[in-house]
Amino acid sequence: MRFGGSLPSIRDSAVGLCLLVTGWASSLTAQTSIHATLGARYSSTLVHDSIVTPLDVRADLAPAFTGTVDLPLAGRWKLELLADLSSSPLRRHDRGGFTAPITRVWTLGVAVGLRRRLTSWLEGRGAIGGLKYFPAASVGVFSSGSGGVIPFGSLAFDAAPEMLSRRRLAVEVGGDLHRFLTPALRNAGFTESRVVYRVTAGVRLDIRRAP
Repeated sequence: MRFGGSLPSIRDSAVGLCLLVTGWASSLTAQTSIHATLGARYSSTLVHDSIVTPLDVRADLAPAFTGTVDLPLAGRWKLELLADLSSSPLRRHDRGGFTAPITRVWTLGVAVGLRRRLTSWLEGRGAIGGLKYFPAASVGVFSSGSGGVIPFGSLAFDAAPEMLSRRRLAVEVGGDLHRFLTPALRNAGFTESRVVYRVTAGVRLDIRRAP
């Protein structure tokens, strides 16, 4: 009684499988698009408190960089993987107009989403992921660290009229939401996280555009 196939048939099957996988991977890579977006980001208040007079803690207008990779799905849909980085000074704002710097803070977000072409010149994207704050110094609201990774959701639109599309450019406008609460704020008596929204406008460059 013989078990299995002959050595040549096994070898031929293995070679065929390797060629099939390689061809599929090459085809997928050929349809992948890569984008980079540079813009400016406004962030809403992170902390509102009233010690003697009301005060807010919020980040300054920040440069923001986003890198995305699009993978083809059915029809006009694409799967999008993105990484987002921004950095700005964090300041205390008193009601009288006085401001005081606290520290510089970086934010890093990683997300997965769906992109869809809405018209010949407009695309939309929705994504969910995790956001992490990285303060330059452990002071103020970050005196006990920044806490863990925060869930966030984002929505963006890219407009690329023919004049911009020929140059592989698009205007991107987007926003995201997350909740903010650090260990230091909990220790100070804050029991509920604060909803923070960020609005970003910038220019997207198509580094690689799928056929």
